[in-house]
Amino acid sequence: MCNEKQAIDECRVVDVDAIKFHRCRAADPRGQLFTLNGCATGQLINIQSALLGYSITYSSRTNPPQCPDRNCTVPTDEPAEQCNGRQSCRISQTILLYGPGTQLCPIQRDGNFIEIEYTCVAGMTSISCLYVVHTHCDSK
Repeated sequence: MCNEKQAIDECRVVDVDAIKFHRCRAADPRGQLFTLNGCATGQLINIQSALLGYSITYSSRTNPPQCPDRNCTVPTDEPAEQCNGRQSCRISQTILLYGPGTQLCPIQRDGNFIEIEYTCVAGMTSISCLYVVHTHCDSK
């Protein structure tokens, strides 16, 4: 008698190199945008991971701003929600600002950089999906 089914649905990008996007925010991030536009015509963004972070070494006076350290980071899904499946996208730099009573990490309330790792895929042709159904059966 079969009493249990377990489905595993797994999709992954095959043979595609990831692009690392690391940008520091402007001194006043209101109205400023981070732009992801590294995919060629016909390819779409597929975000693997995204982090908001704080770098103690931060210079907003350089062009572009510099923030080489990774003193604290937190994962975020917001860039994937905004950008996946698009050829390019823009993310407001205010994603790094935290309101009263919240903070990015114990050493700093607001973040000063975003780090995104993504791939560019040609529609669904570069994605391999595996769907497996496991059935557990008793010998009764």
